[in-house]
Amino acid sequence: MTEVILFTQVTCGACATQREKNEGIEDAYPDVEFREVDIQTDLETAEEYGVRKTPTTLVYANGERTDEFIGIVDRDELDAAIESAGQQSPGLANRLASIIRG
Repeated sequence: MTEVILFTQVTCGACATQREKNEGIEDAYPDVEFREVDIQTDLETAEEYGVRKTPTTLVYANGERTDEFIGIVDRDELDAAIESAGQQSPGLANRLASIIRG
């Protein structure tokens, strides 16, 4: 599963710009989970993910972080990150772990 999390705050002008760039992205990727976290109202989640600046966009594939963008990210870069994350094999980490363990 691919997940994209955008960390923002109300007073952040760049965050508004990022939202505009992301407009329609959820329709383009119906199988991707998109979330927005306001770091002022949900500081605990921001700390959990190690986010200190806004806007920050994190991309995850099967629970593993595959990309991180601090500041405004262009739509084509975000599209590429989402598509790359979507190509990650869900069982790859488990297969590698079993090979390493022998």
